[in-house]
Amino acid sequence: MKRLFKTLVDALVYGIFMLIGAIVRRLTIERVYRLGEVVGNWLYERVKLRRKLVETNLRLCFPEKSEAERSKIARQVYIEQAQSLFEIMRAPLIRSRADAEKIFEVENLHLVEKCYAEGKGAIVVSAHFGNWELKAMCWAFLAKPCAIVYKPFSNKFLDKKMLEWRTLGGNEFISMSDAPKLGLKRLREGKLLALLSDQAAHSDDYFTTFLGRDAAIFLGAAVFALRTRLPVILSMPRRIGVGRHRLELTEIKTDDLTFSADNVKVLAERYTRAIESYIRRYPDQWFWLHNRWKRTPPHNASLQLAEEATQSAQTQSA
Repeated sequence: MKRLFKTLVDALVYGIFMLIGAIVRRLTIERVYRLGEVVGNWLYERVKLRRKLVETNLRLCFPEKSEAERSKIARQVYIEQAQSLFEIMRAPLIRSRADAEKIFEVENLHLVEKCYAEGKGAIVVSAHFGNWELKAMCWAFLAKPCAIVYKPFSNKFLDKKMLEWRTLGGNEFISMSDAPKLGLKRLREGKLLALLSDQAAHSDDYFTTFLGRDAAIFLGAAVFALRTRLPVILSMPRRIGVGRHRLELTEIKTDDLTFSADNVKVLAERYTRAIESYIRRYPDQWFWLHNRWKRTPPHNASLQLAEEATQSAQTQSA
């Protein structure tokens, strides 16, 4: 019964998604952005979707900013995400390199062109920053199709449609469970392998600081890079205007590292700091709705439980 109910709900959500998509594809990009602003403000002010989480994370990560500054960032986060979603719904309109170039300008494209020329692969590290989905869709037209590690949606209807749009330019999507085997194979075939490396890893993974707070990070990109001795390229998209984005590519230093447990962590630290730098410069373009710090190091587990108990007691007394 629960499975049937979930299927019906998923089908309804998918239907609404497709209906809105059909509408935004008929609008000019200027109207799409205005609609995104309206919806973003509504989500922030009325629905308050994960608003407490967003505001708490901003307060802990940017204690030097005033409450007014953080509130402004939080509001813009919702607007950015709404605009990004509507842009993704317009993906079927991207059919050629010319279409992609109207959306993205690329800085340092020569970094990947060098890999193509030498017939070797590379690890592309990115984050849930800017319109990362739109970047992946345009990448296939602006450069060449690549293999991308992803986590499937729980809504199978949406997952199927998104995969259809994501692969319009020839990209291949590899589930996280298949990544260790297929990812390595694609790299050895001379292809680029892209990974998002900013979300919360498992509690038994490597812990470091991220935006000043203890956080578990994925080491996959570093393992792939040092095992294959291939370059690591940071790929960060950011919105620069109505319907316009800039994709900035930067090579992460690896030539002083070898494949070892310690060096894997060193490399992971390097691209984590690079991602962190972007978030500090453009905080409203990161996906703050994700519970990035939901896991703590084992030695902090008891402390976290104590803090949660104290917060709960204070809430009840209030």
